[in-house]
Amino acid sequence: MEGVIENCRRISEFKKQFKFDFIIEDVDQLLSETMDGLRRVAHIVQTLKKFVRSGLDGQASYEDLNDIIEETLLIARNELKYDIEVIKEYGEIRQIYCNRGEIGQVILNILINAAQAIKSQPNRTQKGHIWIKTWEDSDFVYCSIKDDGPGIKKIYLKKIFEPFFTTKDVGKGTGLGLSISYDIIVNKHGGDIWAESEEGHGATFVFELPIKSKLLENQI
Repeated sequence: MEGVIENCRRISEFKKQFKFDFIIEDVDQLLSETMDGLRRVAHIVQTLKKFVRSGLDGQASYEDLNDIIEETLLIARNELKYDIEVIKEYGEIRQIYCNRGEIGQVILNILINAAQAIKSQPNRTQKGHIWIKTWEDSDFVYCSIKDDGPGIKKIYLKKIFEPFFTTKDVGKGTGLGLSISYDIIVNKHGGDIWAESEEGHGATFVFELPIKSKLLENQI
C-alpha cells in the first residue's frame, strides 16, 4: 500500500514539474492553431501554383480583378506584413477578359515598389499604408494603388515607365518592373496606366482595363 501511495506522490510531482495539467488544457487550442496554420500554408501553396500556372500558359479568360488583387496580396505577404497595413476598398465590378498572370504581375510590381519606397524612409517610425481601390464605369474597370511613402519627384513622373529608368540606388532596382507593367496594360490589354505623386506625400498608380478587351477582339 505504501508503494502505491509513493507512486501516486511521484506521479503528482511529475505532473507539477512538467505542468501536465496546463498542457492538457492547452492541447485543444494548440491543435486548432496547428491545423489553422496548415490550412493557411496549403492555401498559399495553391495560390502560388495558380499564380505561376496562369503566367505560363499565356491564356486569357474572364476574371474578377478583385480576386486577382487578393491573390497577389497573398504572394506579396512577406514583403508587406510587418511594416505595412493594406486598406482595401473593392467596388462591384464586372469580370474582364485578361491574362490573369500578367495582371497579377502588374499589381505585384506596384505593390513591391510601394513597399520598398515606404521602407526606404530612414526616419520613419510608424507603419506604412497602402490603399487599394477598384471601380468601374461603362467602358473600363479601374484599380488604384496608393501609398504614403516618400513620393516621386515631378521631373521623374514622365520617365518612370521607360525601360531601365529607376529612382532606386545602384544595384537595388532594374528599372524594368514598371516598363513591363506598361507593356502588359497598354500594349497587350489595350488599357492605360499612369502615376500621380507629390514629393513627400506618397504616390498613386492607377490602371484601367477595357470591358471590351483587346485580347477578345484579337480572337474574333
